[in-house]
Amino acid sequence: MARTDRGETEALDAEESLALEADGTSASDSDAAPARHQRSPTRPGARPVMEYATLWFAAAMVLVVIVYYAKPQWELPVWATLGLSCSVAAFVGTRLNRPDKRLPWYLLAAAMFTLINGDTIYNILTDVFHENEPFPSAADASYLFTYPLAAAGIMMMIRLRNPRRDVTALVDALLFASGLTLILWVFIITPTVNQKSVPWFNSAVSVGYPIGDVLLLVVILRLLTGGSVRGPSAILLVTGSLGLMTSDVAYLTVRLYGTWHVGSPADLGWVVFYISWACAALHPSMVDLTRPNPRSSPLATGRVLPLALTALIAPALLLFEALKRSLHDAPVIAVFSAVSFILVIIRLSLQSRQLRYQESVAHSRAMVRELRNRAYHDALTGLANRAKFQERAERAFRRVHESGGAVCMLLIDLDNFKEVNDTLGHRAGDELLKAAARRLQGTVRPGDLAARFGGDEFAVLLADGSPPEGAESLAARLIRTFNAPFLIWDAQADVRASIGVATSADAPPGAQQDEEGDAADILLRNADLALYAAKADGKAVWRRYHPQLYDAAMERMRLRTSLDQAIEREEVFLTYQPIVHLRGTLRVAGFEALVRWQHPEYGLLPPSQFIPLAEETGQIVPLGAWVLGRAIADAAAWNAGRPVREAKHVTVNVSAHQFLEDGMVDEINRKLMSEGLPSELLVLEITETAFLHHHGPEVSRNLNALSALGVRIAVDDFGTGYSSIAYLRDLSIQILKADRSFVDRIAEDKEHLALLQGIVAVATTLGIDVVAEGVETKQQEQLLRAMGCSFGQGFFYSRAVPIDRVAAITAQLEGPGA
Repeated sequence: MARTDRGETEALDAEESLALEADGTSASDSDAAPARHQRSPTRPGARPVMEYATLWFAAAMVLVVIVYYAKPQWELPVWATLGLSCSVAAFVGTRLNRPDKRLPWYLLAAAMFTLINGDTIYNILTDVFHENEPFPSAADASYLFTYPLAAAGIMMMIRLRNPRRDVTALVDALLFASGLTLILWVFIITPTVNQKSVPWFNSAVSVGYPIGDVLLLVVILRLLTGGSVRGPSAILLVTGSLGLMTSDVAYLTVRLYGTWHVGSPADLGWVVFYISWACAALHPSMVDLTRPNPRSSPLATGRVLPLALTALIAPALLLFEALKRSLHDAPVIAVFSAVSFILVIIRLSLQSRQLRYQESVAHSRAMVRELRNRAYHDALTGLANRAKFQERAERAFRRVHESGGAVCMLLIDLDNFKEVNDTLGHRAGDELLKAAARRLQGTVRPGDLAARFGGDEFAVLLADGSPPEGAESLAARLIRTFNAPFLIWDAQADVRASIGVATSADAPPGAQQDEEGDAADILLRNADLALYAAKADGKAVWRRYHPQLYDAAMERMRLRTSLDQAIEREEVFLTYQPIVHLRGTLRVAGFEALVRWQHPEYGLLPPSQFIPLAEETGQIVPLGAWVLGRAIADAAAWNAGRPVREAKHVTVNVSAHQFLEDGMVDEINRKLMSEGLPSELLVLEITETAFLHHHGPEVSRNLNALSALGVRIAVDDFGTGYSSIAYLRDLSIQILKADRSFVDRIAEDKEHLALLQGIVAVATTLGIDVVAEGVETKQQEQLLRAMGCSFGQGFFYSRAVPIDRVAAITAQLEGPGA
């Protein structure tokens, strides 16, 4: 519609610029931007309704525009209808869409109203009162209010979308604005001001219009450079603002260089302004423009080219005027060039700071990822650790509670891993663990979680939906995988695996309804019980949990509790099995002390039912100390009054845990002296397997100290370990006890006979006596005598008897004169 004569000048929101630069921050500088709000509550189906309403309103306004151009005589009412309809639509859209903050949109609606109000006043003055281009007039006062109202509304949106001041975006906006303002200055403002016939007040009013356009240009560019301007409402808002400024510039240009008439194509920019802003307020996406929207303002590729072109405007205008041989705007161009140069320096400085900040953020994020990786993964093998396994198991139980199914897990323990550590060293042990982890990871299926709990213990949590049969199949595959020998530094390690399998389907009733953490702990406990059963069944096998394993574990726990008080209640006692000379006349050389437990509930328990339990729990130390003290006292009693040459020694089984106790040698010496038993009559027996597992400097030190006292050392179950002969010549070993597995078949199997003959021959060469265990027949005794075995022990001579029958058994074996 019609406009009065206008000019243009540069305007800048200095307060905003100074505040932003003093703050020195941008959205990208914030490490904790405000969280995005939830959408305001709207009535069900309101969003589609408003979208359709926007389309229908736009279509209706297009019809009004067609009438405006088709019926020039109706220009006044049609144009007023267009402007007022759009102003009302903006107000109504704000009320219906209910944005978080309504004031910015009310300011935009008010700006539209002041603009159409000015147009209406101007049209009345020209069409009704027939004034010839009234200027300045009341229309100008209404017009000039449009720009600050529109700028204020958009600035409020900018601040609401980015509460943290974004200096970078402001500098970019000022760079764009300075270039475009320079063009307006040269081609619009300067010609307007230079009109000699126009009074100064009229010129001042004319300059107010370009100042308003520049103000609106700055805030629009600030909105664009702030980033994240998306959605139909944002696009319509920017489009309408550009339409307003385009028509303003076109009008001013025509007024300066031609003849203006109403209804020209220049009006289309104002048409776009009215319709676009009205549709922006009607569309439901308008609520996003007043919500916090944290984002950074990097120097994106799409922004570099416009900034570069903006920087070329000043030299291009200078070249243009130089070619025209009219450099009257050179000072202004110089000032704008200096301003642009300063803004570019500031922008580069901000970009450099932003890059440093982004590098810092990237480094911090990398550190967080690394810390999380360390928190949830095993450092040695790279597998998940117990914390991650527990977390995944709890999530699996939550999904099972929601959708059904079962949770399955495997617990894996490497057999004989400690032997590798003790023989090849801990570095070799670490290499073995990494190799085992690779085999495990290569065997499980995609989706299964492989984890290392620590030491040589691994676990697998099967993927969701895996049936219990799938867990059994995986356990069988893993057994086969780990049966293959490991090659560690050119040394072969025969380390295998025992596996416990547990599924939530096997859990007791109600266990699956427990809290996820409790259910996961119960399932892991069940897998551990199944692993214990696999170990008890000979290792290198897998076992699946069943409720009887839990019952057995509870029984072991009750036994362990009872064992603490068994000595005080005198429920444990010793029996003695004779050991006889096989060279020459049959004579009793001594007795082996064997412990028994008369349990008040379970009856008489052999050592196999409670000694392994005591070894596991550490109760073997007090129990072993009692056995040692009781055996020394009993041996002193049965040797009382006997000549030295007829004294009978006592053999006591000693646990590896006892052998490693500080002060063990001193305690044995004290007991021997207290009971008056000569040290040469005490034989301490330790199994070969236990000896190999705990062989170290302290063992050698204790062996040498015991030998110095005169106590003899026997290795039990000799031949069941590996590399057993090598340490005999280096340590204080006086007796070997050949395992019963070598003795029981020597009469039928020549290979067994030859093997035992070899052991006896080697021991004899080293000056070590051999005790053959498990002698049960006369034929076995004769073969042992023939090969030169020193001693025999077994049921052929006698079962273990209480202390009060030792004398009788001795007399029975040696004859009436014993």
